Amino acid sequence: MQLYSSIFSVLAHCRRANVNCNFTKFAVYQTQVDKRSYSDLAYFHQTGKEPLQYSTFGALIQEAAAKYGDRTALISCYENKRYTFAEVKYEAEKLAVKLQELGMQREDVVGLWITNSTQWYISYLAAQLGGYVTACINPALQAQELDYALKKAKVHTLITTDKCGKQNFYKILKSLLPTAGAAGSRAIETTQFPYLRHVVIDGESSAGEFTNWAELLSEPSSTEVKLIDELNENVRNIKPESASSIQFTSGTTGQSKLAVLSNFSFLNQGYYFGRTLKMHNGHKSICMTLPMFHVFGLSVVNAAVKHGATLVLPSPTFDSKAALESIAKEGCNVMLGTPTMYVGMLEEQKVSKHSTHTLELGIVGGAACSPEIYAQTKKIFNLKEFLVGYGMSEACAAFFAQEGTESVEEACQTVGRLYEHVEAKVINDKGEVVKFGELGELCVRGYVVMTEYQDDADKTKETLDKHGWLKTGDKFILQSDGVARIAGRNKDMIIRGGENIFPKEIEGFLDTHEDIVESHVIGVPDKRMGEEVCAYVRLRAGANTLTQEDVKKFCQGKI
Repeated sequence: MQLYSSIFSVLAHCRRANVNCNFTKFAVYQTQVDKRSYSDLAYFHQTGKEPLQYSTFGALIQEAAAKYGDRTALISCYENKRYTFAEVKYEAEKLAVKLQELGMQREDVVGLWITNSTQWYISYLAAQLGGYVTACINPALQAQELDYALKKAKVHTLITTDKCGKQNFYKILKSLLPTAGAAGSRAIETTQFPYLRHVVIDGESSAGEFTNWAELLSEPSSTEVKLIDELNENVRNIKPESASSIQFTSGTTGQSKLAVLSNFSFLNQGYYFGRTLKMHNGHKSICMTLPMFHVFGLSVVNAAVKHGATLVLPSPTFDSKAALESIAKEGCNVMLGTPTMYVGMLEEQKVSKHSTHTLELGIVGGAACSPEIYAQTKKIFNLKEFLVGYGMSEACAAFFAQEGTESVEEACQTVGRLYEHVEAKVINDKGEVVKFGELGELCVRGYVVMTEYQDDADKTKETLDKHGWLKTGDKFILQSDGVARIAGRNKDMIIRGGENIFPKEIEGFLDTHEDIVESHVIGVPDKRMGEEVCAYVRLRAGANTLTQEDVKKFCQGKI
């Protein structure tokens, strides 16, 4: 009625002023207002109970050291190392200054090509203190893939180790940088990698070609002590909007894009993700089975620093036995993983019967979790809460998460509620918002959303519209209470055990085999992995002797 009264007041004013008004148009507008209702459209804004924090991750590290100084920040069981928040800040300060001496400047990119380790954790914190940008690189990459990653991310300094398990990092680096150290200098100068200046490597394989990791963590000189003081002073000059990390993301073209995530985004997402993991309810110890290079794992690191939680690293890569041994030894409260990881831990627990009585909460993401796996995990590990979440690299990982009160059926069918300060809507193929309960593409807006795809304006425009809405490419149903159900994916990407796989990459490689004329790769349902990769190949005439094992050997160590 207030709207109509306002309209009629305007009309009366027009009459008095002898202004010609088109009453028909007003009547039509009034009819449209009567018929149009926004209350049933699938849009939801989860308002915040407290304001977002306008700060940086470097400042957060300083705050954590001051607030939780003597509390254990990191335990690496397989390395037999422990650090308090104060100690790890000091290690990060030393490294940040040494990187500065190697020529790194604010917003230069430091690549982390490392498995879960103290080296990864210290390097990440050092980059944040120095205002550098971290490019988190999958440690499983082979030479051709690493070549692409270094160039795409414009890495200035690469930090890695010599070898881990079957992966020989040093050997791969030497294949890409055969002349490293030949001129008696550790600096990298090659037209193949125009941005790369240094490689820092931990281990004994390097014979002087690259910078030694241990040297960068040596005790600082008097000059470097002053530089550390300046470093801490200059943290305040890092802008919250500046890039904190660039994440290699999924895609349908066969090559990853680089999502630029800001300090502001990661800082606040870490706060709310930490609340999902109940880190705000007393000191928590987290069994870190997720790969730290992945945005899911990285968000756990951010949350732990924000809330003063202890990260426990069982092994460099996922190992179900090591994970359960670490939970028993260190009394972890929180476990996390993809459905595949939980299957492995369930199988291990049934055999070994580890003491896991300290566990309180688990979270699963990265792929769909079946009701059987969900129910078994919650029962066997006696979890008070087992939560399902949803997110993506372009939005700092999770922005939907469950609350712990869901039934098994609800837990496996929904991804929970929207995070505070985030908006969500579901649209149809025309870009129109559908009604609550209807299927469409999920779009999100808010502090979690990336700044852009680095050096890719066209892809940025496709994914991020001019109003700040991020198109997820996932089919969703949104309820009026902010709870969402994921129904499928628009993209052809395969999700195997929580890892994104691009069919075109595999097809392109298979097609290089001399006996293969054509290949097509699809994802097929798999009880353990969620999806498994299935490749169809058409052989050239006369190549009937090629076997499945021959193809596997051809792929080994290359993709």
